[in-house]
Formats: sequence, structure tokens, C-alpha cells
Amino acid sequence: MRHPAVVRRTWERIRRAPTAYSRGALLFVLAAILLVASLHAEVGAIATGVAVGDAAPGSHEREVPFRTTSLFQANLIVSSCGVNFHLLNDTAYEAYTQDGTLPTVSLDCNRTAATIEDEVGHLVTLYPAPSSAPNVTYAISATFMGLRTPYAVLSVPGTAIALAATLWISLTMMTRGTERLATQVRDRKEGKEKK
Repeated sequence: MRHPAVVRRTWERIRRAPTAYSRGALLFVLAAILLVASLHAEVGAIATGVAVGDAAPGSHEREVPFRTTSLFQANLIVSSCGVNFHLLNDTAYEAYTQDGTLPTVSLDCNRTAATIEDEVGHLVTLYPAPSSAPNVTYAISATFMGLRTPYAVLSVPGTAIALAATLWISLTMMTRGTERLATQVRDRKEGKEKK
């Protein structure tokens, strides 16, 4: 099958082009793919934390180490029912210390898992039982969620490939320009010598 003249001329120009122009462009595409892939981000577990203790009858407070991120999944393991667990941020804790108001229950034996969208530093346990009742042992585990970039390391080879391709193409262009300039100077000298 014969191709049109335009296609043949274009193909010949591509074949005559230095490899830096054809392969360098492919290297740029590869580098761009790696760099774009390195920007991929996802929300996932980045850390864990645990608060263990005994809830005594009445209302008690303590600090908990749940300030890692503002989004976490809390899970409660409790030995018996009847205790309400309130996970409080600093604002809610301040309101609690001033007037004793508590937000809705974060965890209890009916709701043993909750997604919390705040940095929590305080836990208030509310155990409405007689003071002679035994303490209730509990454990609250937290899985902190955050933005992760698992493919960020791809930016290193992507950047290296892009820089190498840029240098290769630039040096090829400079070399070709220098050769053309040298050829023009040589042709002018030969032209002057013939006259």
C-alpha cells in the first residue's frame, strides 16, 4: 500500500530527527505519568491509639491521647453495660467544666463504634450506679484517619527522568545548532576563496 506523499515526507523527517527528539518526548511522557501518579492521595489509617481505664460510679474525667488527627474511628470494649463515654474536644470540655453540660453520648454498650470528626483530648465517664458498685473496666481504641500519598516516591524517578530528557534534548539542540553554524561559516569561507 502506497502512502500519500505528505505521510512519507513526515515519516522521513521523523526518521532523520535525532533520537533525543523522539525518545526524549517519550521520556517526558513517562516522567509526566510518574509525576501525576505520585500526586494520588487517599484517606486511610495513619496511626492508632488506646485509652484503658476503670470507670468508677458517678461522673469522672480524664485526658485521652486522641489528638493525632481530627478524624478517627473509636471502638469501645467494656466489661459491663451502664457507663456512658463522652469524648470531648477542648471547647466541649470547657463547657463541661463551666456548667456541667455534656454533648450526646459518644460510646456506650449499645454504640461500641463511632466516627469522631474532631481532635479529642478529654473523656468523661458517666456511670449512674451506687457508690458501692464495682468499677467498670473499659478500653477505647482509636484508628486515626488522614490523607496518605502512597505513591509519592514516584516523584523522584519522574523528576530525574524529566531532567535527563531536558538535558538530552537541550544538548542535542545545541550540538545541531553549533554544527549548522559551523557549516554556514565553512560554506562562506569556501565561497569567498572561490571568488
